[in-house]
Amino acid sequence: MSSPLTVALVTPLTGPAAAHGLAALRAVTLWTRDEQLPPPWDEVCVTAYDANPQPAAAMRAAAGAHPEAIFGPHGQHAALAACGATERVVFNIGAPSTRFVRQAFPNVINMAAPHSTWTRGVLAAVRAADRRALKVAVLVASGDWALEVVSVTRAAAARLGFEVASSVFRPGQAMGAARRLPPADVLIVQGDPADETTAAEVLLRRPWRAAAFSTAGHDDALAGLGERREGLLGPRAWSPLLPAEAGTGPSVSEFVTDYERMHGQLPAATAAVAYTAGLIFGRCVRLRGRVDDTSVLATARGLDTSTLLGRFRLDPATGLQVGHQGHLVQWQDGVAGTVWPPARSPGRPAYPRWQVKTPVIQRSG
Repeated sequence: MSSPLTVALVTPLTGPAAAHGLAALRAVTLWTRDEQLPPPWDEVCVTAYDANPQPAAAMRAAAGAHPEAIFGPHGQHAALAACGATERVVFNIGAPSTRFVRQAFPNVINMAAPHSTWTRGVLAAVRAADRRALKVAVLVASGDWALEVVSVTRAAAARLGFEVASSVFRPGQAMGAARRLPPADVLIVQGDPADETTAAEVLLRRPWRAAAFSTAGHDDALAGLGERREGLLGPRAWSPLLPAEAGTGPSVSEFVTDYERMHGQLPAATAAVAYTAGLIFGRCVRLRGRVDDTSVLATARGLDTSTLLGRFRLDPATGLQVGHQGHLVQWQDGVAGTVWPPARSPGRPAYPRWQVKTPVIQRSG
């Protein structure tokens, strides 16, 4: 006898993060249409629970309905509260953070690499271009990501031979902190868009050989800087324009086409992560033929596959996602183009950053 397989999506459907939550819901809805599960399941049904303003209550309501799988939610605060409110396995689709290590959250399946790891790519790209660069200045807004960003950057810097000077400022006080930041070869800034714009007004007057801002990976970020945005580096978790091998599920182009046809817009990274969570869950069910949390969690921990999001592999010690890697873009001629890592990037970083304005002439012979 066939039966539906039920999935609960705990995500903000209202409030300031609603756009992310609705993108996740659209993506999961598309996945439910596409997923092919073995008998006895003949369809997938999704129920969304609004994580705003009480994510823990939403998670308890979702778990109380006894779905076969739970996805969500977006935002670190919401995810910490929600995942702490249940012992069920939860696919973490919206809080890529080192806080969700296996030791603290043994039942969480992390879909994307921690957001704080983007600075590793910055330092790797600089070191590949310049063996003499030595000093890195890091300016970070206090809050959820500050400790992660600083610790990840310091660890990567130690491996690559950089010295790090870090400064943490309270939100809204970026200008004073930027003025006090010491000189260095490389600048890394992480804060909200307004604080990063304020810091950029001060800091981009200095001759950094490389400058990276956490919001510079978004097409509409730092737009008020005009030409001063040229040469800036920034992270992106996923792009619909970059091909990725897909051993599980559709290719990037197939997903983008289907999503746009169903919803009338291009999918954001939030949608790609949510859809991929469905693919991984479906893969686990097909491999084991079971949907209980113990089986799904054990299968996911041993899974090594590729999807439209990139590689999926969980670190066996920490449970963090180490297969997926984001990429770096650099603003060149008014366009944010992918430049790192080299194997997946159509372009290459201009270094030092002012070479964006001064193209290097290649001489023959």
